[in-house]
Amino acid sequence: MIMRKIMLLMSLLLVSCFYVELSAQSKLERIRDKFKQKADQRANAKVENAMDKTLDEAEKSIDGTDKSKDSKNATDKSSTPEKKNSESGLKSYSKFDFVPGDKIIYVEDFSGDNLGELPLKWNTNGSGELVELDGLDGKWLQMNQEANYKSPMKTKLPENYTVEFDLIVEFKSDQRVPDINVFVTKIVGSAGDGESAMLSSGIKLNLMPNGGSGGENDAVELTTFDGKGNVFYRPDNKTLTSEFSNLNKKGVPIHVAIWAQGSRLRIWLNQKKMYDLPKGLSKDAVPTNISFSVGSYGGSQNNYHYYVSNLKAAIASPDNRSKLITEGKWATSGIKFDVNSDGIKPESYGVLKDIAAVLMENPTIKVKIIGHTDSDGDDATNMDLSKRRAAAVKKMLASEFRIDASRMVTDGMGETKPVADNNKPEGKAQNRRVEFIKM
Repeated sequence: MIMRKIMLLMSLLLVSCFYVELSAQSKLERIRDKFKQKADQRANAKVENAMDKTLDEAEKSIDGTDKSKDSKNATDKSSTPEKKNSESGLKSYSKFDFVPGDKIIYVEDFSGDNLGELPLKWNTNGSGELVELDGLDGKWLQMNQEANYKSPMKTKLPENYTVEFDLIVEFKSDQRVPDINVFVTKIVGSAGDGESAMLSSGIKLNLMPNGGSGGENDAVELTTFDGKGNVFYRPDNKTLTSEFSNLNKKGVPIHVAIWAQGSRLRIWLNQKKMYDLPKGLSKDAVPTNISFSVGSYGGSQNNYHYYVSNLKAAIASPDNRSKLITEGKWATSGIKFDVNSDGIKPESYGVLKDIAAVLMENPTIKVKIIGHTDSDGDDATNMDLSKRRAAAVKKMLASEFRIDASRMVTDGMGETKPVADNNKPEGKAQNRRVEFIKM
């Protein structure tokens, strides 16, 4: 019995040693394979490098250029972001005299909606989705042909109001694309009712890049309607513009600004004033909504793209700037900055020019410029940002408009002095402001 157990133990020991030997042999084989694979990779890499060098020398001898240097230069250039020059950008808007309203009633930047979906509160009879675009902040609504898009805004606008938004148009210079219509009107009917649902009263702005639905030149066409949907005013001819051609590249929005003051209507595309009509609006025009409608020409949707974002509607006073003299202070959200930056956006020029005019007309007045932010982000960061933005405004007023710097002092309050609810987009926009106080 004992002898049988001894024999069994010896058999198990032999089997164990056999498996240990096999395992060791297998491991050695794997190591040898890995060395061989690594050696092959290095050899291939050397061959490829040699081939690349030979081809580079051949190309250089053919056209006299060093492709390897060009490639390196291109890489270096792309890895270093181009710094924006806010001052030169502002100067390009030197003829821009738009001043946005001081009481914001509607803002839409789609920050609360999901990418890849239609904004939750918007309505359409077609399709659309939110996307991000390279080099641009925020989300953008991509709009497709043969579709209407209604914003959730339902507030009745007064006789003095402003509307702004950013529009991107992408298309080839020799390509025919559909028009896009912008409506600031009173809404009747549903999105499925088509254009007739948007023409009760207010403004229709027809933007026609590359001739749109058949013309040969970029153009804009304006129509205004009275309270019954009848045409109230339409200029005889389409207004030709080069804005679409000049900005037909990715990442360059067209800033559309509309300013109604009683019967007077003014409209800008970027710094270019397209219309200034003293009697362009009916007194019965009571718009309540901002909507968009993309036409059709039978081509492929993939040949062009329309994107919209940064919508804002505000109540405008007859003369905002007089408040600084009569009331001793004036606050504006019309001085706009790059996100988390003190870089002033070009479309701020009209507001800066307005406040500069007040200071030039009243040379004894001194002002304190105070920056304010919304509550997003860190408290200390917002405080620093607000101070830097106030200092940037002072610098711009001194350098661009020759206002004596000794007449201006600056400060920042960060998020500590809100004037509206930071839980709402309109409130945040109202809180992102610059305040001028007479000293």
